[in-house]
Amino acid sequence: MKKIKVGIIGTGFGAKVHAPVMKSHPGFEVVSISSVSRGRLDEIKEETGIEVVYGNWEEMLGTEDLDLVSVASAPLLHHDMVVKAIASGKHVLCEKPMAFDAEEAEKMIHARDAAGKMGWINFEYRFLPARQKVKEIISSGKIGKVLHVNFSLNIAGYERYATSKRGWLSQKDQAGGMLGAVGSHLIDSLLWWTDGKVESVSGQLTTHVPEFVDENGEKEVRTADDAFQAMGTFVGGGTFNIGSNIAVRHAEGWELEVYGTEGTIKMLQDNKVLVGIGNSPLEEVELEVALEIPEGMNPVAAGYFNAFYRSLDEVYKALSGDGVNPDLPVLEDGYVVQVVMDAIRRSDEEKRTVKVEY
Repeated sequence: MKKIKVGIIGTGFGAKVHAPVMKSHPGFEVVSISSVSRGRLDEIKEETGIEVVYGNWEEMLGTEDLDLVSVASAPLLHHDMVVKAIASGKHVLCEKPMAFDAEEAEKMIHARDAAGKMGWINFEYRFLPARQKVKEIISSGKIGKVLHVNFSLNIAGYERYATSKRGWLSQKDQAGGMLGAVGSHLIDSLLWWTDGKVESVSGQLTTHVPEFVDENGEKEVRTADDAFQAMGTFVGGGTFNIGSNIAVRHAEGWELEVYGTEGTIKMLQDNKVLVGIGNSPLEEVELEVALEIPEGMNPVAAGYFNAFYRSLDEVYKALSGDGVNPDLPVLEDGYVVQVVMDAIRRSDEEKRTVKVEY
């Protein structure tokens, strides 16, 4: 098996998730990893088992012979990192959300095209068996024309959010907030499932826990959303509601309802799908078996493994010339999601329904 040489930028999610899952795939060789601002180089070497650790990501790009750069830094940095990685001759896998806004995302696409490289956005949840089954059913036409979709992720994270700092994730000017962190996934799956385009949106962004004061009296003022809701219309008809709350005490996780002219789909917790056709009751359908998590993998990576490994397998096939899976999210998919998120933010700021301009 040909080895794809990878360099990872980011020693948070990159070290915790990208490194162990990539190392578990026989087609990838994780050559190096670079910190952005965290330092802790010796600790990262010990934590990841990666021998070559950089304190400067640009130095890594200029030094290492890499096939693929995995960008797992804060979203505010994605544009510069992706553009420079591509310019240095590497293919790129970029974490979501793709960029700070759609303008940056568009520039990233132009950079890829100019260099003749490949680029993907890590909407790995597309490859979960439950989401693949939803896609299969909608695409088959069994539930008819999609009339309405409800899709949400709520997380019981109030205690953590109210008792610890959130860093860039809580800062609007650093592309923080749940619309980017969670909404990007919701919007991507919504558009992928339906093969749809959003015509208009009405959005609301909320900060339920606006500040945190630590034991030393240092205050973190949160400017980004810790909850959002959006409703909208699809081009050609149909409507949707999406949303997320993470600062709540109790939550049910991922919940999906797809209502069609001929039937209904429900998905719970990304591991259970029920379908009802015509006037028949909803019945659970069989899903592909989850992948076995490698022994010793840290709990954070283990939580992403079933989706991320499958996604990485498709990236490997694309880089090896074994064909491109149409479900594998490319930069254009990230751009479209960014356009919709920008429209939701504008709707919240202007307190009105916004037409989505692509």
